[in-house]
Amino acid sequence: IVKIGKEQVQGKSLMEAVKLMRGPVGTSIDLTVRRKNVKKPLKFIIKRKIIEVQSVSSKIISKEKNIGYIRLKSFNENSDNQFLKSIKKFEKNPKIKSYVIDLRNNPGVLLTQAINITDFFLDEGEIVSTKGRKVSETRKFFAKKGDEIKGKPIIVLINNGSASASEIFAGALKDHKRAIILGENSYGKGSVQSIIPLRNGGGIRLTISRYYLPSGKSISEVGVTPDILIEEIGNDFKINSEKDNQLNYAIKLFNS
Repeated sequence: IVKIGKEQVQGKSLMEAVKLMRGPVGTSIDLTVRRKNVKKPLKFIIKRKIIEVQSVSSKIISKEKNIGYIRLKSFNENSDNQFLKSIKKFEKNPKIKSYVIDLRNNPGVLLTQAINITDFFLDEGEIVSTKGRKVSETRKFFAKKGDEIKGKPIIVLINNGSASASEIFAGALKDHKRAIILGENSYGKGSVQSIIPLRNGGGIRLTISRYYLPSGKSISEVGVTPDILIEEIGNDFKINSEKDNQLNYAIKLFNS
């Protein structure tokens, strides 16, 4: 049982409860929660605000403290701004000589974000193209002049969970020989989809075109093949930890 102000939500759907909690940014709601086997109700005051999902995390790695590590979990609406903020912070550090960009288990999401973030590392050239039956579905996207890290070497980590926008990023940098791709073959999600609304309120998700890398290759059902194949090792493997043999290999490669 959840009480939001004077409204009580009991036996209703989660969506109905969320609707009641919505309101102007900056305002507060009184939330009373009754839990099973708990005598007293729990009371909370929650202030409404816009929550920005943090899709980017970064840190300096290696014993020499000379590698900038950026993990991108998804290509969300504000990922490019978060990503650029991390790069600019690293670029102020004279010790940073190279970068590891971790796209493992990144499902992608927004094409525009993939293009923007890829553009940070390319001076020129095609990033990706889409080809469909209609002229409007066939487009090419190019990089603008300016490399944010001034040509420093890059290793991009991918695995079977890297899909869609992740594959566009990794594939474009690979084709332009701008980065070494390390890890396992990516997922192979290279289709552009559109949702066609139906009269009953539902919709059909229809594939209208496919993504193509600068080399002209499609990533659909094929994915991006790493330059250096390093598979996950051990049952205790964990991304961005001491047991991360893929990341450890990348560090050794840079500092060898």
